[in-house]
Amino acid sequence: MIVYKFKGAVLQDPEGLVAIKNRIRENVPCIIVVSALKGVMPRLRALYAQSLKKGAGFEEEFAGLRKLHVDLAMSLLSGNSLREYQEEMELHLTELYEILHNVAPVKESSLAMKDYILAKGDILASLLFSKLFENALWKDSRDFIRTNSNFGAPEIWWEESCQAARQEFGNLKGIAVVPGYCGKTKAGYTISLGRVGLSLTASLLESAFQQIKVA
Repeated sequence: MIVYKFKGAVLQDPEGLVAIKNRIRENVPCIIVVSALKGVMPRLRALYAQSLKKGAGFEEEFAGLRKLHVDLAMSLLSGNSLREYQEEMELHLTELYEILHNVAPVKESSLAMKDYILAKGDILASLLFSKLFENALWKDSRDFIRTNSNFGAPEIWWEESCQAARQEFGNLKGIAVVPGYCGKTKAGYTISLGRVGLSLTASLLESAFQQIKVA
């Protein structure tokens, strides 16, 4: 078993992506940890900030976020893979749009809400990455990464998370793709793992399976 970790920017580099896809196909079973596309996290932070300002609209910023993912999907995918991604993408973007509208009337900053919004970047990129491979599985890292509720600097409950990861991937025969920066608190809230989240997720999977190689 090999764990690969990639920044979402690799999806925006067509030439480099070809080599990456070939390397992955030669090393199955594997788990791929992916972060948001280049430029997405600043957009999501801006959307959250705009939603907190009285009278501030976020339609233009949101349209830019949607266009970035739509255009890239159109360039990388076709047929059923493209349709599946577009459907899943729209579900997440619709939810995000509704959340931003709910934040706006309250005008109350919430680290939990901010982390939930930021997680959409990794989720959308990892979903897109999973569609590059036939029969690849997309798995939500929040289903196996458990943390305390210290938003901003969470501590991963390592042993509990490793056990959950073994249950999630123990019988993996092919390719699985997961978002790289988000876990879940005991209360069920999405929480950002911080700047080193990509490496933390990969290291946790390495620890869970012990003989795994992180590439």
